Amino acid sequence: MDENVAAMYVGALWISVALLSGGYARTRNRSAWTWFVLTLIAGPLALLLLVTWPPRQPRGEEAPWTRRATSP
Repeated sequence: MDENVAAMYVGALWISVALLSGGYARTRNRSAWTWFVLTLIAGPLALLLLVTWPPRQPRGEEAPWTRRATSP
């Protein structure tokens, strides 16, 4: 019985981390559903990737390093 309770707590913690990573992905302009599923499958590894990768540029905006210099 104690093993079932421990497994239930670990499962609840795993799902909670996946939900939080989905929410965090939205703040970094990434797909919340994709990162939720990736975290469910890969766990802390997916969360580590999400935290270390740079945020995406919002759609419609170009990255500063891709702008062309204007000549005077």
